[in-house]
This record gives sequence, C-alpha cells and structure tokens, in this order.
Amino acid sequence: MPIIAIITAIISAVGAIAGTIIETGKAVLDVVINFFQAVFSLLQSFIQSAPTPMKVIIFLFFVLTIGNMFSNFLLSTRFACDGNGVLYETPSIATAMSLILKTQFQDLSVGDRNTYITTNYNLASTKASPTRIKCSATTPKLFFYSIDVLNYNMWLLVLVIAFGAPMVWGYYSRMGALR
Repeated sequence: MPIIAIITAIISAVGAIAGTIIETGKAVLDVVINFFQAVFSLLQSFIQSAPTPMKVIIFLFFVLTIGNMFSNFLLSTRFACDGNGVLYETPSIATAMSLILKTQFQDLSVGDRNTYITTNYNLASTKASPTRIKCSATTPKLFFYSIDVLNYNMWLLVLVIAFGAPMVWGYYSRMGALR
C-alpha cells in the first residue's frame, strides 16, 4: 500500500513538473511571437508611410541581403575559389562542408586553403553563357555577363542614377538652364 502511494506521488510530481515546463514554454513562445509581431507592425507602418524611392531602397536591401545569404551558401556548397581566383567544383557536398567548417573554425592560411582546394576539388569547366559563376577574390559569385548582380555598390549607383538624374534634370529645367 505505501509503495502505491509513493509511485502515485512520483507520477503526480512528474506530471506537475511537465505541465509547468509546457506552460512556461508556451508563455515564452507567446512573448517571442508578440515581440516579432510588434517589430513587424512597426516595420510595416514605416514602409507604408515611406516615399516611393525609400520603398525601392528597402526592397532592394532585403532582396540583395537575402539573395547574398542564399547565393553565398548555395554556391559555396558546390564551388570554391583558390587564392589566385581559379574556380573549382566539388565532387560532393561533404567536401564543400568540410572546407566551410575548416575555414570557419581552424583559421586556415591561404596556402593551406589552396592546397585543400586543389587536392579535393575538380577544376570547374566554364561554358560561354550570359549567367555564370566566377571568382570574386576567394568567393564564388553569380555574374550576368560580367556584372555581379548581387553587389550593393552597383545597385546603389543604379538607384542614384535612376532617382538622382530626373531630380537634377527637373531642377535645371525649372531654373532655365536647359532650354
């Protein structure tokens, strides 16, 4: 009889602890969800009240940031560049992940990295194509003809020309200098 009471008490205690952990987890999750909803709401109201050029800049920033994150990861799992800007292709994803981990955690020197790439990767064949993968320093990048399409500086120049040129043209037209 006392053994059954002890087992019942242990089961009740474990159930109470599990219930408390689940309720605490739900409360923490609710706080995190409410925080992200508040941040998203502020961001949404800011974007809605922003002028059109600012909306374009914000859109390009998010597209370029997400594009750079995904392209860097996806391209690095298939390609690698040595210190001389030569493009190599991996025979397997395990080799690429090994290089990524070695680069991140072992602080490889340039010579060690080049040696690892030349011994474990195959030289990539480059075909004539409008879009291709090329080396930019030691990073494989996506190029359209010879333009790095995910380059922040290039898109900033495009925005300055696209929005600045009409403003300057309008200013000088109103001043009478362009007649």
